Amino acid sequence: MKYVGKSIPMMTNRKLAAGAGTFTADVMPPGIAYIAVLRSPYAHARIVSVDTSAAEKLDGVVAVVTGQDVAHLGPIPATVDPPAYGGRARTNWALPVDRASFVGEPVAVVVAESRYVAEQALPLVEIEWEEIPAVLDPIAALEPGSPRVEPDWPDNLLLERTFTSGDVDRGLAAADGVLSGRVKAQRYVPSPIEPRAFVATWEPVDGFLTFWASTQMPHSLRALLAKQLGMAETQIRVIQPHVGGGFGLKGPLSPEEVLVAHLAIKLNRAIGWIESRSEHLLAAGHCRETILEFEAGYKNDGAISGLRVRVVADVGAPRATYGWAQSFVTAYSTPTGYKVPDCRVDLRTVVTNKCPWQGYRAFGKEAASYLMERVLDRIADATGLDRAAVRMRNFVQPDEFPYSQVSGAILDSGDYGAALRRVLEMVDVPKFREEQKRARAEGRRLGMGISFALTPEGCALPNSALLQGYDGTGIRITPSGHVTVLTGVTSPGSGNETGIAQIVADTIGVRMEDIRVVQGDTDKCPYGLGNYSSRSLMMGGSAALLAAKDLREKLLNVAAVALEVLPEELDSEDGTIFVKGAPVRKISLSEVAHMIYQNAHGKEAIGVEPGLEAVRYYKVDNVYHQPETQGRFSSYPTWPYEACAAIVEVDEETGVVKVVRYVAVHDCGVVVNPLLVDANLHGGIAQGIGAALYEDMVYDENGQLLTTTLMDYTMPTALEIPLMELDHQETPTPFTPLGTKGAGESGITGPLSAIASAIEDAFPEKKLALMETPMTPSKIWRALHQTA
Repeated sequence: MKYVGKSIPMMTNRKLAAGAGTFTADVMPPGIAYIAVLRSPYAHARIVSVDTSAAEKLDGVVAVVTGQDVAHLGPIPATVDPPAYGGRARTNWALPVDRASFVGEPVAVVVAESRYVAEQALPLVEIEWEEIPAVLDPIAALEPGSPRVEPDWPDNLLLERTFTSGDVDRGLAAADGVLSGRVKAQRYVPSPIEPRAFVATWEPVDGFLTFWASTQMPHSLRALLAKQLGMAETQIRVIQPHVGGGFGLKGPLSPEEVLVAHLAIKLNRAIGWIESRSEHLLAAGHCRETILEFEAGYKNDGAISGLRVRVVADVGAPRATYGWAQSFVTAYSTPTGYKVPDCRVDLRTVVTNKCPWQGYRAFGKEAASYLMERVLDRIADATGLDRAAVRMRNFVQPDEFPYSQVSGAILDSGDYGAALRRVLEMVDVPKFREEQKRARAEGRRLGMGISFALTPEGCALPNSALLQGYDGTGIRITPSGHVTVLTGVTSPGSGNETGIAQIVADTIGVRMEDIRVVQGDTDKCPYGLGNYSSRSLMMGGSAALLAAKDLREKLLNVAAVALEVLPEELDSEDGTIFVKGAPVRKISLSEVAHMIYQNAHGKEAIGVEPGLEAVRYYKVDNVYHQPETQGRFSSYPTWPYEACAAIVEVDEETGVVKVVRYVAVHDCGVVVNPLLVDANLHGGIAQGIGAALYEDMVYDENGQLLTTTLMDYTMPTALEIPLMELDHQETPTPFTPLGTKGAGESGITGPLSAIASAIEDAFPEKKLALMETPMTPSKIWRALHQTA
């Protein structure tokens, strides 16, 4: 192949680098008015009364909207409904009528001629509140008599679920040793460079709504808006302009999306909402806050004989969005890529009076891997074995795939041990140990840690408007031989449009520069599920492959007549169709296209249907949604993975940790574009370093968020991120046509345990056991000075 497997820069680079991109905030239809959102100042409170009169009198205010004004719209449909998984239901509204459940919850909206007037009017909306006891700690929330987040529920459990295989008591009893502990991940937030933004216009004569959104899922958004507003989907067009990052956060359906669309219709004018960074931190959606308690039985050779895990996830206040499902994925993914025949995972998904969870890169898989990597390091410490050797002892082996895990998940393919061995080679461990000794002699503390991260991708859930295991792609070839690709998948800036173009270019045999890719427009593109769970090449790329094959067959059939050969004797490249072994016998693709379009009754095209257009859908294998007949439930078709190593330097006097080197070997199956896979890994690794060392959403005892600006919420900059040494291992999955698995969510998980392990390695005499993130300087300092 000429293009697949090559590092080709992203097709949108030139436009974006020139500052010529169009983002949702750049969309300003004539007469646009903007909304500002009044948010609850209390973690839990009843709305006694609302007086909007003073705000309405302010010059430039168009309207003030409260929960009573939009109650007729009905509940917002749940995107992943907890009752479908044995959980509890909640009725969610665009604006609450009687009660707010977290600080930052939208409770009223001001519409004004400018964003500034709208913000100025917010304090003029007078609300009388009656505070209700709130619960902020997930463990306290489980106690009898705890304040209830939802008054109609008997407790604060959204969901309980157990996954089990074998007999965990038997496995623990058969162990040479048993260790127990607790791993804790903090609450943090996805931070795309572009916060959320929505703009809508209404055409009353046609009854047509156009909705611009910084979204990952235009078609799903259209479907949910239509249901919410009581409209036909054909009355709504959703357009995704350029998106400045999504990371799972920008999936529908939020109250702000509903309000922008509704107010555009009600007021018959363009309406926009642009989220501020403080709003984003406060209310866009948090994630991750999870406690994982474990008992692990082990043999003297490092094998895990039994594992019991209790997961308690604090998902905040329950809402219609899908973020809570990350807790389910944590339990579902345990014990990641390791064989544990006797295992039990108990999940308790707990609601509290904090910001609801929303999706974030890795989507709960990071907690499962973080847990397992910390458990394996503790087993290595207990047995005195090398940490890499303990992993090798427990890995699922290459000849055991497809492998059924505890939850019923089917791991598709891999060679986990080879990836870890390659990482150790790249690090050159003996050389590092010499460097570590020299640094120690100089009073410097260096450490090396390793980690393995399994990241299932392509999530498909039954009866879901958002998460399905298929997608569509359309391809059109013009009479001049130029190609337009229209995809149901979208790009939040990840470059998947380039990878799809590479697949099409190789399959049809055209030049990359002759291909245009159109995404993110529900009136132009085939119905699709957009961008999430690293699915774009896996499903959108596979659909493009099928459509391109259809067109290739048609082109070769016509060219065969023109060249007086059989179609199977032909090949194509760079816009030329030629005879294999005799490339001088050739015809241009544009000439063949001309025959099909403009000489349809000529001898070459006489038996051929006119036109060069194809739309194909691809549905992925290795998804099981009928356990009663298929014997299992499995929602992730492919399981990419990464082995990595971090080298850190720790300042013993301050506890400051600097990552000085990061090495990773990643396997996403067949790599279509190494440059863009590396770019996605760079971003994910940077986010993982942020999670390991810096980022933390902190609430006070009253449920007030203390980290509402980037001065308070610490994120890594380029100064904190090391140069990354990456390599690729390609283990094709048998479940997609090209063997692709997905790469977009990878990178973020590995640093969590690798950095913890490296810090421990820097102080072997301290026998540290770092089991909680973030590992801030104060925590590291205390650990160093409290450990003998």
